[in-house]
Amino acid sequence: MAFSPFIWLAAGILIMGLEILVPGFVLFWFGIGGVVTSLFVFLTIIPENNAVAQWASFFLTSFLFLAVWHFFAGKYFQKNLTDETGDPTLQNLRGRVVKTVMPGVPGEVELYSGFHGIKKWQAEAEEILEEGDEIRVLEARGIKLFVQKK
Repeated sequence: MAFSPFIWLAAGILIMGLEILVPGFVLFWFGIGGVVTSLFVFLTIIPENNAVAQWASFFLTSFLFLAVWHFFAGKYFQKNLTDETGDPTLQNLRGRVVKTVMPGVPGEVELYSGFHGIKKWQAEAEEILEEGDEIRVLEARGIKLFVQKK
């Protein structure tokens, strides 16, 4: 089914707007593909009655923009981002292991001084920590602490 340039333009803008609901910066490029296809049809580079050429233009331009972003431009723009997932608020607090912690297997620790009234936390470590071992908090990510033996 072939569309008018205004349908392609509206579809492209709608698809770009969907990026708000489905994060990942992928749909945006399909929206750009719709806008570019709209421009091609409007300028009669692609005939308005040629559905195959319109759809081919849409997918080719979408994937082209997506590839350029993913392999080239995205890395340039994202290289200066810092990792803000770690929360330094709990850093260096001390406690003890109450349930064995192993690499890749969360355990549980109890802090000597509670943080906002919470003393027991899920914890991960790069080494095996047995019950009773004293620990120091390296950082917090969400509701999980990353700890090491004191």
